[in-house]
Amino acid sequence: MKRFIVFLDRGLTGVTYAAYIILVIYIAVSYGPGADLIKVILVPASGFLIETIIRERLDFKRPYEVSGRPPLIPKETRGKSFPSRHAFSVTMIAVTYLFYLREAGIVMLMIALALCVIRVAGGVHFVRDVIAGAALAAAYGVFFMMLLK
Repeated sequence: MKRFIVFLDRGLTGVTYAAYIILVIYIAVSYGPGADLIKVILVPASGFLIETIIRERLDFKRPYEVSGRPPLIPKETRGKSFPSRHAFSVTMIAVTYLFYLREAGIVMLMIALALCVIRVAGGVHFVRDVIAGAALAAAYGVFFMMLLK
């Protein structure tokens, strides 16, 4: 079971980042090097930076720090659990996709949900961490993608 969870965690994380690179290339080819390309890069990047600052300031403990049980997903980080960076990133990428390729965005939302479940099952995040990460990404992404339309 541990190997399967680790495999899914790494695999879905890799798929997510590859999907983002594909989206950036798609936007560059389809829309050119203009406002859309800047938006697809800057909205996720600025959101990621803000999320990183929030989690460092809050510095919530991780499940394995609280319980003393080692996580299934190898991790030694102390604190910085809330909001989940994985949940934020994959949800932000999914939201960005929704504005350009709706069907792929829906698939990415399913991947986001799966990755959130895996991060909790793997013992590296609490449910609150992944919900907060996903909600923050969804709100930030939708707001700024629409604002910069």
